[in-house]
Amino acid sequence: MAMSPEAFQEVETATCLLSGVSSLTSKISRAILSVLFFIRFGILLLGCKTIWQDEEKDFVCNSTRILCVPSCFDEYLPISSFNIFALQMVALVTHSLCVACFARTSFQLSEGWLQAQFRRRNVQFNLHVIGLISRILIEAIFILTYYKVAEGFWLQSSIHCRSTLCEKSVICRDINSTVKNIFSLCLCAASVSSAMICLWEIIGTLPFMQHMNGSLSSPGPHQKQRF
Repeated sequence: MAMSPEAFQEVETATCLLSGVSSLTSKISRAILSVLFFIRFGILLLGCKTIWQDEEKDFVCNSTRILCVPSCFDEYLPISSFNIFALQMVALVTHSLCVACFARTSFQLSEGWLQAQFRRRNVQFNLHVIGLISRILIEAIFILTYYKVAEGFWLQSSIHCRSTLCEKSVICRDINSTVKNIFSLCLCAASVSSAMICLWEIIGTLPFMQHMNGSLSSPGPHQKQRF
């Protein structure tokens, strides 16, 4: 049974929302990106209810001063890894919405010159590559941000606090640091995997773009050559 244009449009929009890439991407890549999206969302949801629910409560210092623990916690982790990866998910969802809106608009354009321009394959491939590059940039920016904040991919479990609000020798320890590191590494691995898939799709798309650009630049059989 053939799928109606409206149903096909809804399927393409849902696929773009879940994977974050256009319909020109291979089906297996879109499937993997969709699975990685659910894995990320599940990790953040589970971590929000468990290890990241009250991080300062799990941060223990050998100090009796009231303001010592909050100041040492800010020194230990200026930005929570949960906030970094949650903001990354927001950026990825926003990117997916842009891709899905373009895919939906391309189906709804009325007949005319504008539709012909949008439906040209070379324009579609160019926008497809731009979407993949922007996806890679989002993944890379947040991975580097986490690396700089945590001073590495494995956050240390204890620090020697240097805050002026504490005594001279105060050592603080994060009780759930190991579990947080495992969750963060899983999210980083998902980001790297998504970026590698997008890069692979770009490499696979370039030969088609070169072929199409060459076909457009070469004169057709019915075109007159100018001298």
